[in-house]
Amino acid sequence: MPRVAWVVALVLLALPPPLARLWQAHLTTHLLVQYPLLIAAGALAGAAIAGPGRARWSAAPALLGAALTLGFWLLPRWIDAALASPLTDTTKAACLVGLVGLPLGWGWSRAGPVLRGFAFANAISMLAVMGWLQLVVPARLCNRYLLGDQRQLGHALLALAAVMLVAGFGRALLGRQSLPDQAREPDMSYSQRGSADSAPVSCPAGTPAVRAFANLGRVIVRPPGGAGSNTNGRFD
Repeated sequence: MPRVAWVVALVLLALPPPLARLWQAHLTTHLLVQYPLLIAAGALAGAAIAGPGRARWSAAPALLGAALTLGFWLLPRWIDAALASPLTDTTKAACLVGLVGLPLGWGWSRAGPVLRGFAFANAISMLAVMGWLQLVVPARLCNRYLLGDQRQLGHALLALAAVMLVAGFGRALLGRQSLPDQAREPDMSYSQRGSADSAPVSCPAGTPAVRAFANLGRVIVRPPGGAGSNTNGRFD
């Protein structure tokens, strides 16, 4: 199925009025179904635009911009506003696709394993903190939803954070135990620099903690086609 068809399908699952009302009827489905559908649509488009280029410097700003925009639309004030105003709801959808999903797909495609691991770990911590807040705050945060919806969202966020934590570190620690062989090879041996009687010098791949952190970034969902994957064994 062409990628553009996936993008259109995800948007059509999130935005038509009957489905939109279904997702927005409960706080949990609003934030954990409609939001991810729109973000995934933009991320697929962003990964396609990024392609196999080498502009690694753009990964961190893109991921940071996506996180800040998502944080804005997760504020209870703007969740309520999106439910109250069709214009605000349309703006929310456009931002989630164009200002969250698109830079997320672009940045993830260009990011190296360490940056991916860092972003993944921060996503887990954000979900855990949000879930904890939904459970401990005694009053409703969103006026449009009941306190029961808020508690349900809190449990769902904590469960999602736990699943991501177990899956991410399980794959990192049990999947690939070492970096590729080329990570242990030097960029240039002494003989290549003109020293005829010197043997090549190997470079250590780093401490175990660094290797595990890099493995975490390598195994977390790669963009289709391997765009932006780091195959030379270096940390970006």
